[in-house]
Amino acid sequence: MLYFILLSSGLFLGWSLGANDPSNVFGTAVGSRMVSFKKAAWIASIFVVIGAVFQGHGATDILNELGVVNSLAGGFTVALCAALSVLVMTRATLPVSTSQAVVGGIIGWTLFTDGDTDLSVLSKIIGTWISGPVLGILFGIMLFLLVRFVLRKAKIHVIKLDSILRYGLITVGAFGAYSLGANNIANVTGMFVSSAPNLSLNFGIYTLNSVQILF
Repeated sequence: MLYFILLSSGLFLGWSLGANDPSNVFGTAVGSRMVSFKKAAWIASIFVVIGAVFQGHGATDILNELGVVNSLAGGFTVALCAALSVLVMTRATLPVSTSQAVVGGIIGWTLFTDGDTDLSVLSKIIGTWISGPVLGILFGIMLFLLVRFVLRKAKIHVIKLDSILRYGLITVGAFGAYSLGANNIANVTGMFVSSAPNLSLNFGIYTLNSVQILF
C-alpha cells in the first residue's frame, strides 16, 4: 500500500507531462484545425501508453545510470520536485522539458544523499539536449523539401490534398505519441523501477513483467 501512496508523485508528474508534452506532437495539427483537440487527445493517450509499455526500458536505464534512487522516498521526492517544476512552467505557458526537470531532481537527490552522479552519463544526456533540436531542424528541412517535391509532381486536387494531409497528421501524431511514451515514461516512473514489486501479468500471447506493469 505504501508503494502506491508514494507512487502518487509519479502520477502527478505523469499528469504534468500529459499537460505539457503532447503539444509537441499534435500542436500544429490542432492549431491548424486539421485535427480536433478531442481526437488528438485520444490518439496521444493510446499510443503514449503503448510506447511506454513496449519500449520504455531504454531511457529508464540511462536515468538509473545517472544516479541511484534506491528508495521509495527518494523516488517520491524526485518525481514530486520534477512535477512541481513542470506544473509551474506549464501554468506560466512556458515550454519546459520534463527530462531536464527529472535529471535535475535526480542530481539534487544524489547531492542530498552524498551519492555519486555519473558525469559521463550526464554529458551524454546534455549532448542529446543539444543534438536533438539540431537533428529536428535537419529532418524538418529534408522532409519539407521531399513533400514539396512530391506534391508538385503529383498535382493533387486541393480537396484531396486536404484529406491526405489530415490523415498524414494523424498518422505522424500517433507515431510521435508512441515515441513520446517510449522516451518519457522513464521521467515519470524510472525512479521507482528499483523498488517495483515482483509481479507479472500473463495474457497468454504476451506477459507483462513488473516494470512494464509500472509503466
